[in-house]
Amino acid sequence: MHFHLKSIIKEKSMVCKYHEVLEFVRQHNLLNDLDDETVKEFFDIFPHACSFDKELHANELECDNPNVLETVLDKLMEILNDSFEHSYTQDSLREVAMSFCKMFEDADVPKKPIPFMVVMLSRL
Repeated sequence: MHFHLKSIIKEKSMVCKYHEVLEFVRQHNLLNDLDDETVKEFFDIFPHACSFDKELHANELECDNPNVLETVLDKLMEILNDSFEHSYTQDSLREVAMSFCKMFEDADVPKKPIPFMVVMLSRL
């Protein structure tokens, strides 16, 4: 019983530190074509990931919840603007995010916000 409770608590916890994100993407076979250092590079451009995750107040990204999705898109756009030259607009980023939502759902992968965003950033 104690072990089961512990696994439930772990499942519901945030995934926002590098080692947690790396473990998550490896466990769910995401970004298998990238080595750990490359994943870390994408993680490192995300400032204050745990603070953002706490502020989001969502254990899992609900793609049909416009408030949560728009907050995630705003943050992704901020990161893109600060880190890359790009031509994404909020609308085009929303389209990409929705396709990633579908991909995560089809693969039965939880849409933890920070890993979701790191995967998206690595594929843009």
